[in-house]
Amino acid sequence: MDENKQAHSDAPVDAPALERRDFLKTAGLLGVGGVAGAAHGKFGLAPVMPAQAQAAAPNPAPPRMAETPWWPSKWGANDEAGASNHITPEKVLEAVRSIRDGRIYKLGRDYEAAMPLFGTRAFALRIPGAPTGGPFGENKLVYNDEFLATEIGQVGTQFDGLGHIGIQMGRDGDKSEMRFYNGVTGAEMLDANGLKKNGVEKIKPLFTRGHLVDIQAVRGRMLDAGEEISLADVRAALQRQNMQESDIRPGDAIFFHTGWGSLWMKNNDRYNSGEPGIGLEVARWVIERDLCLTGADTWAVEVVPNPDKNLAFVVHAELQTKHGIHNHENLVFDQLLADRKYQFVYIFAPTPIKGATGSSGCPIAVT
Repeated sequence: MDENKQAHSDAPVDAPALERRDFLKTAGLLGVGGVAGAAHGKFGLAPVMPAQAQAAAPNPAPPRMAETPWWPSKWGANDEAGASNHITPEKVLEAVRSIRDGRIYKLGRDYEAAMPLFGTRAFALRIPGAPTGGPFGENKLVYNDEFLATEIGQVGTQFDGLGHIGIQMGRDGDKSEMRFYNGVTGAEMLDANGLKKNGVEKIKPLFTRGHLVDIQAVRGRMLDAGEEISLADVRAALQRQNMQESDIRPGDAIFFHTGWGSLWMKNNDRYNSGEPGIGLEVARWVIERDLCLTGADTWAVEVVPNPDKNLAFVVHAELQTKHGIHNHENLVFDQLLADRKYQFVYIFAPTPIKGATGSSGCPIAVT
């Protein structure tokens, strides 16, 4: 067992949990001055402070491993829709044929201030005036509006757009060598008023076959932070659920239940401290099967921290940035599992906010 893993308990931990934003900073994913692979607290290494850095060995850091260009996309050099291109009329009709009883399941969580939030992200809703306006007319009509302040595409149940994750391929801070989906550079894409390319509004509505794999049932317990879901786990879950791997076809979506979602609004510190999830082995299987989307009852779908301490959120980059495969986070599968509904039609239309990095909203499953 990895010494960095916590005990399998829902009880609050004694030490303050490491916030995800802190992990990102020390792993080099926020800001231009991070050092890839560094972490602290329960993630292992202590952060290097400025005074320590000055006192460090004078030799420069070794060069980063060169990235093999992953562009142009198989959908064309100008594509900004990624794997949502799989959703053709033929794919929709294929999905419709799998509907048997017409039941609808809500996969999204409610948005509220008490939900776990990534680092310093915020969620605040106000009803100005309460009521906002009126009364009007002899009938004395009054009305309410809401004012919402939040990172609209990156809180709660969230769908990642293709402008969310990129890779710095050259010198830190060089936006001309900061590459996103389809090779788009940060210089071409980034703008304070919204992404100029790869905005979430470019994603096509999703209507496809979904497959839920219950990894918690295979392991016999909730998985812990830093536990990687293996391909053997996926295959064991499919076998347990009387499902065939060959039935997972190009353009389908796959979802992973780890049990981590049971911590939601019950132990937010632990929920935020890391998570179980898939690693590169399963990510490459997803790519080989040419799937449309991955999702989970966790905040990143992938394992955090990665068992390879030199890697940070590498599954995001492998699936989204390099292959345009979408990601849906903080989902809830309780009713599907209670009814043993492991296959369904997954339906989601991202909120078309021009230039946004992701989308809120409520995906549904239809069986």
